[in-house]
Amino acid sequence: LFVMLDGITDIRNIGGIARSALSFGAHALIIPEKGVGTLNEDAILTSAGALEELAVCRVPSLMKAVDDLHLNGIKVYATEMTAGTKCFEMDFTEPCAIVMGGEEKGIYAALLKICDAQFQIPMPGDFESLNVSVATGITLYEIARQRILNK
Repeated sequence: LFVMLDGITDIRNIGGIARSALSFGAHALIIPEKGVGTLNEDAILTSAGALEELAVCRVPSLMKAVDDLHLNGIKVYATEMTAGTKCFEMDFTEPCAIVMGGEEKGIYAALLKICDAQFQIPMPGDFESLNVSVATGITLYEIARQRILNK
């Protein structure tokens, strides 16, 4: 289980994502060399030390990273507010990576296009978006839930 971050610049969000990723069994964060917040002392503090425990893979290109994941039989799924599939309708029981986009621009269109599927987190209220750290935590919980039920 991998968590790929596209355009997330707020280090507090990265710290929160790392904390959830480690708690729910992710093997690594995959982040681009450029266009992502610096993993500094504040990020480590926000992560409650998770960034010191979780593997962080810095890659020159997220597009190339998706290609490498596909070559190794790992499905890549993207969160997208307008996707027709709900997160609980996905099959997260196989090896996979989830792509989480920055709050302002979301996931880069070309990256979104090469993902195996897109899903959304359904929200019955009138507010249309979640903080990326919260959305990642919800998604990782759903993945963990499916994997526990499938054992």
